[in-house]
Amino acid sequence: MFKIGDFSRIGQVSVRMLRHYDKLGLLTPSYTDPSSGYRYYTIDQLARLHRIVALNDLGLTLAQIAGLLQSDGGLPLDQLRGMLVVREAQLAQELREKQLQLASVAARLAQLEQEGRPSPYEIVVKPLAPAAVAGIRQLVPTVGQMGDYCRMMYERLYAGLARYRLASLDAEITLYHNQEYVDAELDVETAVSLDPRALERPPADERIAFHELPGAEIAAALVFEGAYAEAAAAVLALLAWVGQHDHTLAGPLRELHRSGPAHVGGRLQEPAVIELQVPIAPIIAA
Repeated sequence: MFKIGDFSRIGQVSVRMLRHYDKLGLLTPSYTDPSSGYRYYTIDQLARLHRIVALNDLGLTLAQIAGLLQSDGGLPLDQLRGMLVVREAQLAQELREKQLQLASVAARLAQLEQEGRPSPYEIVVKPLAPAAVAGIRQLVPTVGQMGDYCRMMYERLYAGLARYRLASLDAEITLYHNQEYVDAELDVETAVSLDPRALERPPADERIAFHELPGAEIAAALVFEGAYAEAAAAVLALLAWVGQHDHTLAGPLRELHRSGPAHVGGRLQEPAVIELQVPIAPIIAA
């Protein structure tokens, strides 16, 4: 048997934590000397210690771990699997949100570096023709969930069009309908263009809206190449250009996926070629 200090070194867990685990009933010493109070552990307790540490590192509370380990038969595999799957999804979502925050910071830094310099993007002004589209419009809870929501929305859109034997004519179009900047409850539409004849007798579908996307007399546009998460700098540059040229936004920002669908087989296709468009109108002096 091992004294608590020796077991601490073998298991790479502090003596304080071993005493805490004992207090919670998570890992009781194999033997406690009644006269001295010294705790002793056996080598076969090392596996249980590793399970406790591994589960705690995954973000499970000690109370949750105690519930998982209370069975004499060991870990309930189905329950453990379910908790780990949930935790994995949480960590993946947190990672995506941090990556987006990092991209946003990089975009703001790029804007600061460009102050007083020409835009690194070639921005053009052009008219936009009306287009027949099919779209799914939904509120996305947070910016960090944008990728997952858009993927699911496009999957549902393509599945619906396949049922009606309708084919898209051009690039995917993601539209951002919010009238002001928000970082929650984003009003997003995923759409594709159709043959205009599809709107003459559109299918009756509560999930898919068949409508005409309005044209614009003038719109500002640029083409970005790279990862979707890095497009924030291009968006900021486009919107800043609009303001610097005494114009304001006259419609939702449009994100056209010129290099093809954003997702294929559930996987994001990068690097991508994205055209950003926004209808604009001159600012009318008060």
